[in-house]
Amino acid sequence: MKRAIAVGILLACGLGAQVAEVATVALPSGGPVAMTEGWAAVACSDKKLHVWALPEGRLVRSIELGGRAIDAMTISGDGKWIAVGDHGGGYTVWDVSTGAAQIQLKLPHYPASMAFSGDAKRLAIAPMGDPVQVYELATRKKLFELQSPVGGTATVVFSRDGGRIATADADTAVRVYDARNGELVSRNPDFLLIPLAAAFTADGKGVLAGGGDKVIALVDAATGGAIRRSAKAEDAIAYLETSPDGALLAAVLMHSDNMMQPGPLVISEVATGKTVQEWRPATVMVGGTWTKDGHLLVATMAKKALHIWRVR
Repeated sequence: MKRAIAVGILLACGLGAQVAEVATVALPSGGPVAMTEGWAAVACSDKKLHVWALPEGRLVRSIELGGRAIDAMTISGDGKWIAVGDHGGGYTVWDVSTGAAQIQLKLPHYPASMAFSGDAKRLAIAPMGDPVQVYELATRKKLFELQSPVGGTATVVFSRDGGRIATADADTAVRVYDARNGELVSRNPDFLLIPLAAAFTADGKGVLAGGGDKVIALVDAATGGAIRRSAKAEDAIAYLETSPDGALLAAVLMHSDNMMQPGPLVISEVATGKTVQEWRPATVMVGGTWTKDGHLLVATMAKKALHIWRVR
């Protein structure tokens, strides 16, 4: 597969910060994207899962998908594992370095969300409408299931130390669980519409969540109590992730009137909620990650290319 590297500079909308395109990777028409520091993976129209090293855009692995229609995928923070879930309820975890399958599952429903723990030892799967299931990669065993909210779970995330799991659930609640045994720790029922995104604060003591309410709420992970709610954003919150030092929060907003149109990326201070940067790309954002040195990388998809931007 041919690749190309391009660099460009754009201005972040409204706040004057520079946004640099650090890589452009040529590819067949793409589907779901998974991204972490140093790695990007795309389920492509050639029925293969391709993994690239960033920022050089070097293709490191291609895995045959056959006729599977991939709905969701995620990659572990160290780049060792990649997990996909397809529309028929098939789930696979591969070792990126060898292409060997570590786990293969068949569940009743396709995935709404998946997440690796920070130490890359566990995988949480949220099948559509079903309870979240947590698996241990080394033993290939299911450790436990979480509670079964009406409508299932939209998003599942681990705290950085791996001690807790948070879910944004279709019954409009945010729940926090003990990641050792799946026991419920707290529940926040303050959302009017479904929360679609969640992220732990760096210390694991708080959960930031947002969705259809168009606000980002900071919730006490231990009690479920609301600490702070932001002003209403221009649209629903689709994705949240905190920076490595815990100071900043990246929020991706969806364009509710037309999902094919890009919404903005808003970076704010975790402590105050104050916006420090905004950027609206020309095409829809399909992935992103904070790097260990505090930069924010974001992926956008063109017809035949994946573009990687350094937004901060």
